[in-house]
Amino acid sequence: MAFPDSFVEEVRRTADIVRYISDHVSLRKTGASWKGLCPFHQEKTPSFNVRSEPPLFHCFGCGEGGDVFKFAMLHERVGFPDSVEMIARRFGVTVPESRFDAGPDRKAREEMLALLETAAQHFTHNFWTAPGTRAREYLLGRGFKKETLERIRAGASPDSWDDLLGSLRKKFAPPLLLQAGLVLERQDKSGHYDRFRNRAIFPILNEGGKVVAFGARALDGSEPKYLNSPETAVYQKGRTLYGLSWAKDAVRREGRIVLMEGYLDVARAIEAGVGEVAATCGTALTTNHARLLRRFTENVVMNFDQDEAGQKASTRSAEALVEESLQVRVVELPAGEDPDSYLKTAGAEAYRQRLAAAPVYMEWLVRRAAAEHEVGTPQGKAAYLNALLPALLRVESAVERAAWLPLIVASGGLDERATEQELRRAIAARRSSARGLAAGAAPEPPAPARAGLLPAEKWLLALMLEGREGVGEALGTLQEADLQGIRSEEVLRAAKNLAAAGRAAALEALSESVGDESRRMLREIAVDGPPTTGVTPADCARELRCRPLKARMAEIQRELGGASGTALEALLAEKLQLKRQMAGGRLKGSSDWLCRLKRSTTRSGSSSPWARRRVTSSTRRSTTCSPPRSAPRTSWTTSSPCSAPWASRWWTPSRSTGRRRRARRGPSWTSPRGRSTRRTTPCACTSARWGRCPCSPARARWRSPSGSSGARRR
Repeated sequence: MAFPDSFVEEVRRTADIVRYISDHVSLRKTGASWKGLCPFHQEKTPSFNVRSEPPLFHCFGCGEGGDVFKFAMLHERVGFPDSVEMIARRFGVTVPESRFDAGPDRKAREEMLALLETAAQHFTHNFWTAPGTRAREYLLGRGFKKETLERIRAGASPDSWDDLLGSLRKKFAPPLLLQAGLVLERQDKSGHYDRFRNRAIFPILNEGGKVVAFGARALDGSEPKYLNSPETAVYQKGRTLYGLSWAKDAVRREGRIVLMEGYLDVARAIEAGVGEVAATCGTALTTNHARLLRRFTENVVMNFDQDEAGQKASTRSAEALVEESLQVRVVELPAGEDPDSYLKTAGAEAYRQRLAAAPVYMEWLVRRAAAEHEVGTPQGKAAYLNALLPALLRVESAVERAAWLPLIVASGGLDERATEQELRRAIAARRSSARGLAAGAAPEPPAPARAGLLPAEKWLLALMLEGREGVGEALGTLQEADLQGIRSEEVLRAAKNLAAAGRAAALEALSESVGDESRRMLREIAVDGPPTTGVTPADCARELRCRPLKARMAEIQRELGGASGTALEALLAEKLQLKRQMAGGRLKGSSDWLCRLKRSTTRSGSSSPWARRRVTSSTRRSTTCSPPRSAPRTSWTTSSPCSAPWASRWWTPSRSTGRRRRARRGPSWTSPRGRSTRRTTPCACTSARWGRCPCSPARARWRSPSGSSGARRR
């Protein structure tokens, strides 16, 4: 059942994520975060990070992350409501008796689960009383202990048409019993009767431990021998494994799960102390089963019956598991044995030795194929190889595929070169088939390569997640064109929408509006924390606005090589205009913000675009330069003759002569004919006292120190 949002928020505020995760993971404080070994994958170097503000965790190795509820869901293998209840009890928050009304669908599911739990209790009561005498004698006669039968909640249904129906009809309506698969409708539509009669009952629990269905074994030799509940709103055969709810802790401890076929196989293994076992519910293993198993482990050991049907089931099941990239092994028991009989006669230690010695799936398949085909004949060799090629093609790694070839060649007595040729032919056929299928569908554009985060993106997101002032205003200055093509486009667009709605761009609100990849990126940035330097959201937004201009500048630079005449003049004019736009959008000192982030106190002569040349103490002067008409009227005061951002070069005087000399990279203002010219545009730059104005190559003219119109020679 769901909890009210107010209760969930109260638990979220009360819970200390560092304390809760420390109960399960050894953490060590590193800076503003805590680090440890990730509990969700094997690693030797800690990449699992936890922060108390914002309260979240993230693993840079496997990518898992989220809040305290997400950690409980992953670690305890429970749903969201159960994780909320667990954490509430851990931190002393009172759990409300009545939960939130979650709508008709959820109410119907909850009502059906309550019905199935009541039915399980009825069957269990029958088992230990007179109506279950026959079922009880059958299971005890097979050597099962009372404790084991209580653990699996064994039940019984007597040979009666309305035992369950009569017990439950006062509390639950017959239509609900029909939907749950507990009763059947009579042919004349006059009523209902029990589905399970004269059978031993085995409740089927989902991974959360709730009864969702029943399996029943006949006690009088009637058919079918095993009868299961039909699929319902709470039970799907292809998504449920019998015994998984009991095996979770053992699976985590042993690092593997053993798949069996029958309910009694699982019961025998539990009784023998082999707890990491589960079974399919009367159906073949499906892809959904494999995905369910991947939530708990990547190592699967199959132990089906040794008869022909069991071996075929092992082959089909292994194919589904291998396709989900699970590591599969197959247990080989003596002929005529199943897990129930072998554990009963040989014991748990011998069975565990069998589990440890189980061959990997491909090795087991090679042995089986060699035994089933006459590899001494040419036809048998071809059939042997054809039986193995489909499984070999499922191996994605070419290296692993090549490693299996020697065993296949040796077991079948094949020619190595011919085997490699057949394998290449099969691979080519599969590729051509895949291309044929793709040709019938509409061509899809290739997915763009994921770009890395720009420094401006990263720090803007970090400041936003911290709740720094000015984030909303900075986001408002960004246009759609500024966001196109950057990795955080989805996140920044969602943040703009939140800011426009008057909501804070917090981690929880953003996570609801973006995809998995963006959520992972946000967690990584939140774990890293905000910048420690004096960077503001406005600085980051300005740098992002300049990004399209810089891209156009790069295009112009490439086009200049092949341009001439009018086109060249147009490109140069556009380049100059772009320079002025980029310079006019910055405030004092903003051109150095990225250098500060990178701790770049660059030395003289550095190639960094944000580096400034040093000026010696003897040449420091406080000057004021007026910007061009296209720039905002902002006063710039620096320690160099002219340090406005639109100034194209830097100048230092000559100590020896006292005359003003252009720097090594400075431009020459002498006219093409070697003459000096008068200044034709007004400029208040006081560096004119030195005889020249370095504000811009297009505006630079000679001028006398007195300000007269007389000519000034170098």
